[in-house]
Amino acid sequence: MADAAHAKHKLHLTVITPARTVFSEDTAGLVVPAFDGELGVLPGHAAFMSLLGTGELRISRPDGTKKSLAVRGGFLQVSGSTVTVLTPESVAAEDINAAKLDQEIEKLKAEHLTNLEAREAREVKLNWALIRRRILEGRKGVSRN
Repeated sequence: MADAAHAKHKLHLTVITPARTVFSEDTAGLVVPAFDGELGVLPGHAAFMSLLGTGELRISRPDGTKKSLAVRGGFLQVSGSTVTVLTPESVAAEDINAAKLDQEIEKLKAEHLTNLEAREAREVKLNWALIRRRILEGRKGVSRN
């Protein structure tokens, strides 16, 4: 009976990319970047699916600590106490090389493109790089891990 009561107060979150499972743990709740804004999921949430945008997936662990992942689009599915995120790309702060990321951002900012499609593609890449920078900066907080 205690296990059933405990299960009602947590969710199991799995974040999967084509290359690997990035995260798979029990959580107290999460906030994901949906395609049209942020979406919060807590235990007991109704079953649903959502299209994701690019942004920060904020995870609250049962022990009160926090973790953030950068996600680049994909889908979210909530079913019972299981949450699955399928995304083409996701990264945690500890997996980001700050020097390489800063070089990437500077290179993208320095590009002067005249072609509209090339500018739009650069903006998508720059947005993804800036999201990863935000995740990395957030890791400097004491309880963000």
